[in-house]
Amino acid sequence: MSAQPIDWSKVPHTELVSDSEDDTEVVEAKVGEKQRREEEAKAERHRQKEVRKVEEAQRAEEARRVEEER
Repeated sequence: MSAQPIDWSKVPHTELVSDSEDDTEVVEAKVGEKQRREEEAKAERHRQKEVRKVEEAQRAEEARRVEEER
């Protein structure tokens, strides 16, 4: 290996960050993902609740029709 100086103009530019900055970005990403999953779970519970309401209304209507036919 030669001891020639590095020509920094040929080295691709990268943003140097400290470990703590990097750790902060990782934590923020994880928090964001957790919030997204929680929101999705909440939306799914709401959807299932609405489906149950519709099914209960349909059963009640069917029971009412059966009762009227008697």
